[in-house]
Amino acid sequence: MLWEDSVKRKSKEWLHIVAELMEICAIRSGVDCPDTIKTMLESKQARLEKIIAYCKEKKYTHCVSYLENAREDMFTALENRLQGKTTSSVERLFRTVNMRVNVSKWSTEGALNVTKVRLAYYYNGFDA
Repeated sequence: MLWEDSVKRKSKEWLHIVAELMEICAIRSGVDCPDTIKTMLESKQARLEKIIAYCKEKKYTHCVSYLENAREDMFTALENRLQGKTTSSVERLFRTVNMRVNVSKWSTEGALNVTKVRLAYYYNGFDA
């Protein structure tokens, strides 16, 4: 999105935004205290609001839109203490298919067919 807003790569603004977002998105492993997680979430959300305000001030409309759309789901893994797991059925599907292609040596066509059937089931209620 920075590119879409014509922010030059490695410029002062680019470095500030990217560094902040990397810090905001970083999740420390081994944190299981609910109070600590709550405080971490509050801190990360406040920092996210600041970076959105900074982007608004600089008129980086694409960045603002992207970050505002991502805001609601950005900390789901931390809130639910997933520790590297996913809440998305589609992500779990792709992880499994990728493993089977790499380990079991499924063909690309076979993996594609399985993926189509599973996605049809998830999104359309289609059952084979």
